[in-house]
Amino acid sequence: MTNLLLSNQSLKALLTSCKTIHQALQIHAQTVVNGIHHDPFLLTPLISFFAFSNSPTALHHSSLLFSQINTPDLFLYNAMIKAHSHSHAPHHALSLYKSMLASETYPDSFTFPYLLKSCARLMSLKIGVQVHCHVTKNGFESDIFVLNSLMNLYCVLGDMQNACKVFDESPVRDLVSFNTLINGFVQAGFARCSLQFFGEMRGICVQPDGYTFVALLSACSSLEDCETGKKVHCLAYKKLGYFGSNGLLMNALVDMYAKCGYLEMAERVLMSGVIGGKSVVAAWTSVLSAYARRGEVEVARRIFDQMGDRDVVSWTAMINGYSCAGQFEEALELFVQLEDLGMEPDEVAVVAAQSACAQLGALESGRRIHHKYAGENWPRGQNRELISSVVDMYAKCGSIDSALDIFCNISDYLKTTFLYNSIISGLAHHGLGESAITLFKEMEILGLRPDEVTFVALLCACGHSGLVDDGKKLFESMLTVYGISPQMEHYGCMVDLLGRAGCLDEAYTFILTMPFKANAVIWRALLSACKIYGDVELAKIASKEILAMERDHGGRYVMLSNMLAHIDQHDEAASVRKAIDNVGILKPPGWSYIEMNGALQKFLAGDKSHPEAKAIELMLWDISMGLKSIGHVSASKMVFDLD
Repeated sequence: MTNLLLSNQSLKALLTSCKTIHQALQIHAQTVVNGIHHDPFLLTPLISFFAFSNSPTALHHSSLLFSQINTPDLFLYNAMIKAHSHSHAPHHALSLYKSMLASETYPDSFTFPYLLKSCARLMSLKIGVQVHCHVTKNGFESDIFVLNSLMNLYCVLGDMQNACKVFDESPVRDLVSFNTLINGFVQAGFARCSLQFFGEMRGICVQPDGYTFVALLSACSSLEDCETGKKVHCLAYKKLGYFGSNGLLMNALVDMYAKCGYLEMAERVLMSGVIGGKSVVAAWTSVLSAYARRGEVEVARRIFDQMGDRDVVSWTAMINGYSCAGQFEEALELFVQLEDLGMEPDEVAVVAAQSACAQLGALESGRRIHHKYAGENWPRGQNRELISSVVDMYAKCGSIDSALDIFCNISDYLKTTFLYNSIISGLAHHGLGESAITLFKEMEILGLRPDEVTFVALLCACGHSGLVDDGKKLFESMLTVYGISPQMEHYGCMVDLLGRAGCLDEAYTFILTMPFKANAVIWRALLSACKIYGDVELAKIASKEILAMERDHGGRYVMLSNMLAHIDQHDEAASVRKAIDNVGILKPPGWSYIEMNGALQKFLAGDKSHPEAKAIELMLWDISMGLKSIGHVSASKMVFDLD
């Protein structure tokens, strides 16, 4: 018995100096060999060690050992609840709490903060409210740690009303309470409220810390309020002194100046600090993103290239910057470079890459990215924005069947208005108007509310499918049924719909009765319809309007000149051509992409620099001759010849 007791004491002494999982497993093995592996005296420290270890398998060992104890005490329950609240399965913490109550072990002030953390990670307001009731029932509504955890839960879930209620009813408050609520207002989109609340905090002489200023600077960033941001900067310096080594605060300060457009100031602040590692990478990424958002992609790329270290966020910022600037080739090339370095892109980078593929018509590249990053095996493959980008890519690259197949296999709870907009738009461009309307009705059944983009897609679908009556009904329903005021884009879709159907006079009358002046896009839609149906007089009216708005756009002159030439009005066509020469207007050359063996080939009108230019020209000639041999005539040529 004495030897056994000494053995227990020796093993527990070893546990206190244990550093690694391997050592802990060896100690556990010794308890099994000695037949003392059910002794709570040894199991408790073993469970605690495994529970708080960073090893991915440690929590599993901890759970196995915990299951061997018949009557765990409160300390062990709290240890396991805490461990699971930090794990990939926080719902297990709530299950343990239920087991704890069933065993008549009652919670304390250490139990609830980790239960509330689990609710926040699960994004479950319903369960969070239930835990809140248990807090009150067990008499912990005055415990500052529990109350701060409650406020954090409601802030994370965006329920600022309940967060404020907890704060107002709290008999005790500390700096963490104020910081939690200030940051909660910012994250919930009430940045102005966070600044007002900070004023109240100063009024009762609660001194701010670095976390307070980080939240305030984030508020100024979202408001793009540089003047207030400068005041916060000065106050932070006054209260904290030099904070150049505080990476979190320096990043927030740089981000604020960058998002407010004061990029030189952002760089100056960054250069004045002594932050390093991840902090300096994050700060430079903020500056890079700001330049990209401002359209200065070349400057953003220069900063990107000069960064010594880059993380996935840096790469994502640059890829997304290229994509937003319409430089889709560069975005895709940079994404491939990221992959070649062995780095796994995040959802934003994958979405930007899929957007680039959609715009370039790079179907094979888009399919490869889809299968690699948006499939079932990728842990973030259920991201709604990512799913929508995949559907949009297939639709825009001409593979509407693949887009529909993916859409139909998506669970209803993952479907969003944005996703429906993508698939309806794809159906519109493929002339499948009736299918688009069917999906619109399905969207309503799911309780998803259409937006302005939905109706642009629907009206385009009707226009491309000749569904004039359906288009008119949808246009009228925008305001009367859905409370959406038609914008310029919707009026443009209606003019296009009527023009494609040959209702040119109705389209012209529709333009004249619009509540605002039609833009060049609407007049171009009418001009295109006039070209198809040979209405020269109306075409002249449309051209006059277009040229008054876009005098420097050569393409409009060329369209009118070609139309006049087609109907043998060569003198008027020549005068239009002369106007082009007199004003010195250059028509931008047309261009197109084609994907071949995973590589993109770009072609410019009049450019014969492609290495296969001669062979391509011969092939196009053969195709043209083949079409003519079977009697094919272009639609526009046919109409004008008949006239």
